[in-house]
Amino acid sequence: MTAQSNAGVGEAGATVTRRLVIADMAHQYSVAPAADAPALVAELAAEAGDGTRAMEFLRPEQTASKALTLVRATGQTRPLSPPAAPLPTWSCTHFPADFTAYLGGALATEDGIPDSAGAGLSALGPLLLLRTHTTASDPFTEVLICARYRANGTLFVRTARFTHAAEIDLADLVARALEYRTELQDHMRIESNAYINCEEDIEIEQKVTLLDEASIWSLTKDMWTAVEAGEFPGFITYPGYELTRWHFVQHNFEVTGPAEEVGHYAFQENPGNRYQLKMKKFPADAVRRQETFRKGVEVPGGDFEAYLAREFPALSFRRLPSFRRTRFDVNVHSLATGHGFGIETDEVTVDAVGGRKLRQVEMEYLETYRHEGLDATTIDDEMERLTRLVESYLARAGVASERNHYSKLSFLRDCVATGATVSAGS
Repeated sequence: MTAQSNAGVGEAGATVTRRLVIADMAHQYSVAPAADAPALVAELAAEAGDGTRAMEFLRPEQTASKALTLVRATGQTRPLSPPAAPLPTWSCTHFPADFTAYLGGALATEDGIPDSAGAGLSALGPLLLLRTHTTASDPFTEVLICARYRANGTLFVRTARFTHAAEIDLADLVARALEYRTELQDHMRIESNAYINCEEDIEIEQKVTLLDEASIWSLTKDMWTAVEAGEFPGFITYPGYELTRWHFVQHNFEVTGPAEEVGHYAFQENPGNRYQLKMKKFPADAVRRQETFRKGVEVPGGDFEAYLAREFPALSFRRLPSFRRTRFDVNVHSLATGHGFGIETDEVTVDAVGGRKLRQVEMEYLETYRHEGLDATTIDDEMERLTRLVESYLARAGVASERNHYSKLSFLRDCVATGATVSAGS
C-alpha cells in the first residue's frame, strides 16, 4: 500500500532535511541508561516544501536510509559505510533483520568505534524526528518526540523548535535537540495525556447528507483506503485508532423549554440494562452545539419520562421516535495542526415510519495532540479542508450529497410531521 502523504504546501524549491534519531529510552523515561549507548542518526528522504509539522507518522518503509551516522555519548560522530541500498531502520519494536545484519558489519569494520557501541544498541528506540529547514532566512529545526509506538509505525509530535547556523555540526544538532526533549514530556510520556479537547463539552462538526442509496460500510472501507494511499493530503489515520464501529438503539426526547435549554436528549442502550444519556443544547442546527453525557444511567422499567421528570424538573420534553443507528468512523489527524477528526459515516433507521433512513458523513473534531505552537483557532479551517476532501471523494465515488447542518433532531421532527407514531415501546 502506498504510504500516507506527509506532504503539504510550501515554498517552491525548498526542502526539509529529516533525520530520525534512534537513542537510549533513558532520554525520555526515568530508566537506568545503558552504559556508553550511542545514538544512531538516519537521514530520511527529504521533504519538498517548507511546511512545518505538528506531527509525523513513520511507517517502517519510511525510515529507510542510506546515510547513517553513529553519535557516541562523548559527542564524537562517525558516519557509517552506507548500505548498498536504503534500508528501513526501524520496524515495530526492533531494527529489521536486514538492517541488523548491515549494522553489525558496519560497526565491525569502522575504525574508532569501540566494541561496546554494538552492545548498547538493544537499549535504543526511535526517540526524535528532526526536521531541519536550511533554506529559511533563519535556519531552524523542529524537534518531534516519539508519542506512540504501533505495529504499523511510530508517531512523533513537535515539542520545540530552535534556530541555528545553516551548517551546524550533526553532533551539535542532536545535542541541542536533546536539550528540548523535556518540553511537554509529562504529556508525551503517557499516551492518554498527550492530547486535549480544545473546546470541552462542545460538539464541532460538519455534516454531509447522502442523497443516494449507499452502503456506508463500503464507503468507510474505501475512504480508509484513500486516506492511507495519500489521497487526503496532510492527513493520516490515527495510529491504533484508525477505524471504529458503533451501534446504538436510541430513545429520543426534544427539550422544548425553557428557551435557553432547548435541544435533544437521547438514551442510548448499553449492555447490562443501563443507558448513556446524551444531552445536547442548541437552538438551531449549527456547526457547534453543547454536548454532555451521563454514563451508566439506570432507568427502572424503561420509564424515560419518569427519569427526566425526576432529574430535570425545570425542563419540558416531547417524546420523539426511537431509532437504530450504525456508525463507522475513519479517524484522522492533521499533520500540520495536530487536530484529530472523525470521518463518521452513519445510517439511522426509524422503524416507526416504515424504516425511513438518514445517511450522513459527519466530520467531527475529536482532540488535538499537545505540541509546540498549538493553535485552537485552526480547527475550523482544517475541518473545512477535510470536509472538502470528503465531498470530492464522494463525488468521485458517484454518490450524490449535500452539505448542511441537518441534525438527528430535525430528522426526527420531519419523521413526526410525516406520520411517525411515538409510544412507550417505540
